[in-house]
Amino acid sequence: MSSFGRSRTIAGSVALAMLAGGLALVAGCNRKPKLVPAGADSLAVRSVDSMSVYVQDALDQWEAQDGAKAAPLTARIVLDDLRLHPDEPLTRARTFLDSLGLGAEVSGEGEVLAVNLFARSDPSGGSWPFLYWRDDAGTHLQPLQGAGMRLLDVNARPPAGGLGRAVAVLMARTSARGQSPVVYVWSQPAGVGGWKLVQSLGTDSLGTAGTAQFTAPDRDSVVLVARTYRPTPHFEECPTCPHLYHTRRFRWGPDGLAMIEERTEPSPYFTFVGLINSLMLADRDMAGRYVTDPSLVDAANGYAWGQAKGQWRIAPGTEPDARDMVIFRGNQEAYRVHFARRGDDWLVSGFEPTSRSVE
Repeated sequence: MSSFGRSRTIAGSVALAMLAGGLALVAGCNRKPKLVPAGADSLAVRSVDSMSVYVQDALDQWEAQDGAKAAPLTARIVLDDLRLHPDEPLTRARTFLDSLGLGAEVSGEGEVLAVNLFARSDPSGGSWPFLYWRDDAGTHLQPLQGAGMRLLDVNARPPAGGLGRAVAVLMARTSARGQSPVVYVWSQPAGVGGWKLVQSLGTDSLGTAGTAQFTAPDRDSVVLVARTYRPTPHFEECPTCPHLYHTRRFRWGPDGLAMIEERTEPSPYFTFVGLINSLMLADRDMAGRYVTDPSLVDAANGYAWGQAKGQWRIAPGTEPDARDMVIFRGNQEAYRVHFARRGDDWLVSGFEPTSRSVE
């Protein structure tokens, strides 16, 4: 037997031991366990014998990398375990999944928990998110949008305003540019029954790549902060290159998460991009805002920086806050650009042609 097969058998035995103990307690309370179809949302639980079959089936399907079938079955097995232990927190799901030897991202606390299932043997092969919650009627399960993404965090909102009970699930998809945050907001208007998707925030709202996180509410009741960037026209940017980072702050509103502030972070790169865009628009006054001396605008025009002659690109290994940057244009030109700090901002203080040997 392979090491994976042995570990799978051990994991299944540990999980079944946990289930058997829970079922014994249920039977002692005169609750008769019975078999329930995998997709049902009944308050009944499976018997030990039937549970062993389902656990083994789920493990087999994960091993066969059939996550589309294994994930909903595993999610239902976790639901049964949570219903067997109503006095334990929903975060018990993390321990239970670990006992099965299965891959999962788990986030949440209190009465709402998100679980994102994936195959440990193939973490990039797909993922399937689910939401668990408790109310007066018991513990419930619902699949979520966001298959194939990572689960990062959950923020639950108590009943208030237009949404009633709401939960925001922060996820991320991976691309060539890095991590792209995505937020889904689900609500229970009446505080009972299933959850309804009411809002999704993707690249249009949060940016193409970067980070986002839920925070403790501040004086402005901000609960979500995203720091991301989008591709910059006329510039070629690698994932590790400097970028124009935008910080966006959101708070709960009547219809979901509402942005209350957006600002672009000052940086030498931001200043250079602003100068080039101003020159391309032939806006001398605007260009003057990015330099320490107006004569630098004339010098930049002398090098035809305002003309589309090729993509600009920062030299590899340049730090985002470097006071001196080597910047390439097209396949022939290279300039060493100098920056000076003025309060919170940066200004171009000088530049000269240089060699491309740094490449």
